[in-house]
Amino acid sequence: MEKNHRIIQSLQRAFAILDCFDELHPRLSLNDITEMVHLNINTTRGLVNTLVHFHYLSHDSSDNSYCLGLAYVPKAELVEEQIIYHTKHKIQPFLKKLSNEYLMSVRLNMISSGRLFTLYTEVPDNSRYLLMTRSRTPFPLHATSSGKAYLSTLSEKLQHEYLEETNLTKYTESTKTNPEILFQEMQEIKKQGYALEIGEISDGIGSIAFPILNRRGDCFATISLSSSNEEILEEKDNIAKEVKEFTTTLMDL
Repeated sequence: MEKNHRIIQSLQRAFAILDCFDELHPRLSLNDITEMVHLNINTTRGLVNTLVHFHYLSHDSSDNSYCLGLAYVPKAELVEEQIIYHTKHKIQPFLKKLSNEYLMSVRLNMISSGRLFTLYTEVPDNSRYLLMTRSRTPFPLHATSSGKAYLSTLSEKLQHEYLEETNLTKYTESTKTNPEILFQEMQEIKKQGYALEIGEISDGIGSIAFPILNRRGDCFATISLSSSNEEILEEKDNIAKEVKEFTTTLMDL
C-alpha cells in the first residue's frame, strides 16, 4: 500500500508553474501563469521570480514574458542520453527486424519542444533503394505520421489549441490543412493506435507511425516506417499488429 507523504505546498505550486510550459505554450506572461495555476498574482510573482533566480525560468523584458530557463539544458541532455541508452538497447534490434522484414526504412523519432526529430534510422540489409532523413531535422506534426501519432495522444483541448495556433502548411496536394478534418483524424488515430501519412509531405512517399508511451501515458517517441504509398497501404495491418505487440513491452521506459 502506497504511503501518504507530506506535500510541501510551495514546491507543489512551483512545479505547477513549470508544468504550465509545454509544446503549445513555450512562452507565457505572468497573467497567463496566474490564471493557469489559480493563484493570487502576488503569490505567483514571488514563485516566478524565485524560479528565474535559479534559472528554471527565463524572463524576456522586451515583451515581459517567461519561458523555461537554461537550468534545463544540461539536465535535458542527461535525460536524452538515458532515453537513447534504453531505446537502443530495447528498440534498435526490433527496428532492424522490421526493416529487413518489410524492406522499408524504420525510424525512432522523438518529440522536443513541439517538433519532431529522427533520432536514428534502420534500413534493410538488402535493398536497392533507401529512404533517409537527416538526423535532427525537424518535421511538421500535422503532415507526418509520427507527428499525427503524437498529437493523437494529447488532450482534445491541446489538440484544438495546436490546430488553431499553428500555421498548417500545405506541402503537397494530399496535405490536410483543414483543422476540423485533422481533429477528426486524430480521434481515429487514437482509436486504431497508429497514424498514416500518404503523400502528405512528399509525393509518392508514405509512412505509418506508432506512439511510444511511458507509464503516465505520455508520448515521448514514435516508431515509423516509410516506403511508397502503395507498400504502406498494403502492409499497414501486418505492421500494426507487430508493432503494437512490441510497444506494450516498453511501458517501463
